[in-house]
Amino acid sequence: MDNEVIKEALSYSLGSDLHEEWRKPRLREDGSYEPRMKKSKDEEWNQKHGTDDVDIANCSFSELPSNWQYENLEAARVAINLVYDKTMNGQSLTAEEIEQMASTIHDEWLKRNNWVYDPNYGDPKLAVPYSELTEEEKEKDRAQLAPAQAKVQAYINGLINIEDICSQYGLSSESKTI
Repeated sequence: MDNEVIKEALSYSLGSDLHEEWRKPRLREDGSYEPRMKKSKDEEWNQKHGTDDVDIANCSFSELPSNWQYENLEAARVAINLVYDKTMNGQSLTAEEIEQMASTIHDEWLKRNNWVYDPNYGDPKLAVPYSELTEEEKEKDRAQLAPAQAKVQAYINGLINIEDICSQYGLSSESKTI
């Protein structure tokens, strides 16, 4: 199977995991989640549900409209792409590589989140290069690498079926040749 197909499937799986991690603190005793209402820009989803209101906390990743899957999926793609080759080759990441990769994660997050630069709505503490972030913020970027490595390692160990993920998310499991 093509590496790009594998990476895309692993990214969807990791994106789902990232969403579940975000939901955990919202879990209530009755098994529901503290609601977090947002607007959907996914016309197909809106039509199917008869609304553009979505409670992202009470949706699994696969139930989310595409615009709310986007951030977790893109974050997962960046992390998977950064660790994939070294993990596939059984190599560990050095402390220097982790910092370099975490910096890339932050740079890519900034590209996807232009709101951070808005003088009224943004967050000037986040709208800076990685080197200027607080340790707490740097750790959020570093923390994406270990689950990405674990996801690739689970695939290596035969614990993840790429075909199943492709089927679940409607991805093509065929190699894309140019």
